[in-house]
Amino acid sequence: MPSSNPATKRVKQSLLGDAPSFLVSSRFLRTRLLVYSAARFGVAAAIVAGAWFAPHVVGIEQLPVRGLHILAALLTLVNLVVFGTLYWGAWDRKDSYLHLMAVMHITVGLDFVFLTVALWLVGGAASPFASFYILNIILAAMLLPREGVFFQMLFAYFLFAGMVLSQWLEFAPVFTPTGAIVSDTPINGRYAVTVLTVQAILFAVTALLVSEISAALKKGERALSALNDELEQLSEMRRDFLHVVTHNLKAPAAAATMLLETVETLWTKDVSDNARAAIARARLRTQELGELVQDLQQLTALESGALRKQEQPVSLNELARKLAEAYQDPASRKGQRIELELDETLPHINAVPRLIHEAAVNYVTNAIKYTQEGGQIILRTRAEDNVAVFEVEDTGVGIPPEHVENLFGEFVRAPATVSGKRPPGIGLGLSIVKRIMEYFDGRVYVSSEEGKGSVFGFALPVESKAQEK
Repeated sequence: MPSSNPATKRVKQSLLGDAPSFLVSSRFLRTRLLVYSAARFGVAAAIVAGAWFAPHVVGIEQLPVRGLHILAALLTLVNLVVFGTLYWGAWDRKDSYLHLMAVMHITVGLDFVFLTVALWLVGGAASPFASFYILNIILAAMLLPREGVFFQMLFAYFLFAGMVLSQWLEFAPVFTPTGAIVSDTPINGRYAVTVLTVQAILFAVTALLVSEISAALKKGERALSALNDELEQLSEMRRDFLHVVTHNLKAPAAAATMLLETVETLWTKDVSDNARAAIARARLRTQELGELVQDLQQLTALESGALRKQEQPVSLNELARKLAEAYQDPASRKGQRIELELDETLPHINAVPRLIHEAAVNYVTNAIKYTQEGGQIILRTRAEDNVAVFEVEDTGVGIPPEHVENLFGEFVRAPATVSGKRPPGIGLGLSIVKRIMEYFDGRVYVSSEEGKGSVFGFALPVESKAQEK
């Protein structure tokens, strides 16, 4: 199933291109080839260093130093061409994968050629470095298709067998550096057959096992990618469903709330207290329903990523002043004081003003609800390590320590009471604050002491990365 999220599509396109999985994508192959190309420069340097180290430190004699230097120079020259092609070439075309596979086959084949020559110079079939064939086969099996792995394995075995037969039949000069091999005695037919048989088994088993593991990894990655696409589609369906439901519930909930408020206002004084209480409870419940619908709309908008175009510079200081003025009356009705502690050097953040306003409002209204009469509420801003911080501190009832960690979860409410009553709410507000902060690469935090008050805050980067996504 194709992913329905545009941002996800862009990320997958940049990672995979037209490939079915990341492990066989042009981007992955090019990166691996660049890494292996850089490693070849290290191999060339190791050959030069070893050609000096072996006779001067270890005491190996009759080592063909000049031949090893020539081999290292050729390896470096060839690798310069490969590295330059990979680094400066254009690999974002549709046929890039095929070209990269061709480069992979060529470089793996050249590696086997250079390895065979190096073995020939340091003892041939008796060289202890023959196991490096296995390493090259493993590297090839991790990147090439199974058919390509067995082709390269057969090519490597052909080179090794040619070297062994040439050494046995003396078709080519035999180098026997003393100290690098156990004996300088010429190999015989039995040894040649034994070596060729053992290496054939090792080459085949290694190619089979590692290619099977690589194929399983690629298959598993493709399966995970398909599951991720299905989850993306289900998430999109959920967002569409929430959008439809909230759209259809918003107007009726608002209308019901206004009607109940009108009934409360128009009712005569001789209506019973029970009837008035019932209408008040109904109005409160419909008001909570309207708040729930609004919260769900907010969550849907955050998940859709449709708010990026509304970003602009936001001053947290100006926001704090407006909130202190707007909520002074509700706080005064409870005898509370709202004070400001603002960092006037605080830079602006880049965000959607409405979202940051709603996050801050949630903190302020919670502080008013959970602070007793006569309490104090402080709105604070400050700069801290390239982030702008907004805090709301209160002298309220506080939160039990065991409930602090989960406060920002959905439908989570602390079991706190003010004057014997639990403040109204459904437990979505703080989770929405957290979602908003994550949307702009920010973070939320809280510290609280039961019976003494709480500090709720959020921190946002001065230069938000959200617009780069």
